[in-house]
Amino acid sequence: MSETQIANPYEKKSLTRQVAKTILYGLQKVLPQKAYDAIYFPAFRVYHNGQIRAYEKKVARLRKSGDAAALLRAERVLSVMPHSLIGETGLEHTHDLALDLTNRQIPGSFVECGVARGGCAALIGKVAKADPLPRHCWFFDSYEGLPVPDENDFVDGRTGDHIRPLPPGSCLGTYEQVSALLFNEMNLSRDEVSLVKGWFQDTLPVTSAQVGTIALLRVDGDWYDSTMCVLENLYEQVSPGGHIIIDDYYSCYGARKATDEFRQKHGIETALASDGRGGCSFMKPEGRSAKQVRESAA
Repeated sequence: MSETQIANPYEKKSLTRQVAKTILYGLQKVLPQKAYDAIYFPAFRVYHNGQIRAYEKKVARLRKSGDAAALLRAERVLSVMPHSLIGETGLEHTHDLALDLTNRQIPGSFVECGVARGGCAALIGKVAKADPLPRHCWFFDSYEGLPVPDENDFVDGRTGDHIRPLPPGSCLGTYEQVSALLFNEMNLSRDEVSLVKGWFQDTLPVTSAQVGTIALLRVDGDWYDSTMCVLENLYEQVSPGGHIIIDDYYSCYGARKATDEFRQKHGIETALASDGRGGCSFMKPEGRSAKQVRESAA
């Protein structure tokens, strides 16, 4: 089995999740959108709050354990959970990769493309802020929610393994909301964090040079075009040994297709590591980049 054919960790799904997804898909087919939303969003808030309460218990246990590193990670994750849809394992995976880069002193900025409400951006910013090596954080988003998917995103009429379908405008966090979270609530420095508003195809080509070298590239665009646009514009700038996170690799068909095609085209064979909830990551291969090889041959 090749790395791009890695087994989907969602093949063994919980019964609760399967039942909830089946009910939600069924309700959406028969209910007007407003009636469906009136059921879904309150139910999701109850679920999300339950996840936070459970994680608070984990933090309390760690405070008694004497494991300072694990406690620091858990406290950082807990502080951003109310603002994130990624979940416990996805946030911990992102934190650990960012921390690994600081420990190995891999040069470059921390970049997230697809910010939503800013929870994961805040987590990345916290790790960068604690790093003695100066790191800038770049957070790209339309700040208008998801765009419309296209034919590359659908398999059998669905865009992925979602708990509910994702209409245009989903995963919305406004520029003002994210700014308030990062700069007011989390006290990140405006000198060390840049928020770039607009669709990736408009912002990345004109901003990539300013971003410069990248250590962490987190891609959370859901759809094929969004994912491919990020990889095509920013992958070359990732330092060898840097980490690329594809948040939707297992949960969105388009994101997986774009990632597989890009990795195959560029001969990237480093292993994919699951984050345990729908995403994956891989390391930029050590050695010269494809661009460096082309330049040396010219």
